[in-house]
Amino acid sequence: MANIPMRIVQPLIDCSDALSDPGRLQCYARKSGYLFFPGLLPKDEVLKVRHEVLDVAESYSLLAEGTDSNDAIRRKGVYVDLEYERNPTPEVRGFFNSVHGLRTFNAFFHHPIILEVIESLFGESILVHPRVFCHVLFPGHHEHTAEPHQDLAPVRGTERAWTVWTPLGDCENSLGGVAIAPGSHRRGLLDPEALVKGQLTNEETVWGWSPFSCGDVLMFSSLTVHQGRDNVTADRIRLSTSARYQPVSEPVDALALRPQRRWAEWEEIYADWDTDDPLKYYWKSLQLDVRTYR
Repeated sequence: MANIPMRIVQPLIDCSDALSDPGRLQCYARKSGYLFFPGLLPKDEVLKVRHEVLDVAESYSLLAEGTDSNDAIRRKGVYVDLEYERNPTPEVRGFFNSVHGLRTFNAFFHHPIILEVIESLFGESILVHPRVFCHVLFPGHHEHTAEPHQDLAPVRGTERAWTVWTPLGDCENSLGGVAIAPGSHRRGLLDPEALVKGQLTNEETVWGWSPFSCGDVLMFSSLTVHQGRDNVTADRIRLSTSARYQPVSEPVDALALRPQRRWAEWEEIYADWDTDDPLKYYWKSLQLDVRTYR
């Protein structure tokens, strides 16, 4: 599948004026189904994660020789697909697991600034799903750009879950990013298959998108329709992260507590971490309503 054309695109609304006002924050969320905060995170902290991910990419010979790894220039002829790959080569599996095993990468989703915003949004204690994801989008193969979807379908659990998407570096028009359909969360859970095929959106659908800068953060409801935008550069890799957050009091799918893609178990993910690292298995100390969905 692939994304669908967007005829009407409006800039994302800056919600920074609600950061110190939970009521205003919740009002924005109810109305639009998303929250956009330009420059919310310190740039140097975001770049640290980017650097470590690209160091792993370089160690797997995914980057062009003779270039600065921080420029994320892919090696000629190399294409890695972490979004749709179902039968990964040992190299792709190793790259994916190495990135998701980075302690800095996992800690990024627990950044105090993010946690403070999410706690203000929910007004109660939150769970950060340990099933986090690093999106590594190579140019080309636009048929693999994420199609319109709602996160509730694959994530399951509670409708009160929200996704936090963060670009690891600047993400201008040519690199694409994520576009959302403001207000679409009010339609409830839609037929996933029809949504993916573009049958539930049309030329009159209004999409929200803006060029992203390093430090920007986009949050949206699990019911908000969104899709990826093509990376139309010649050779640059787009890097971003996403994770889900929900109130501790709400049901959580058992799979949300397992590693992404299940290409490794937690023991492998944590192999190089300190034995007593408090980030390991942090969710086990919470009183969770864990359910298994079919």
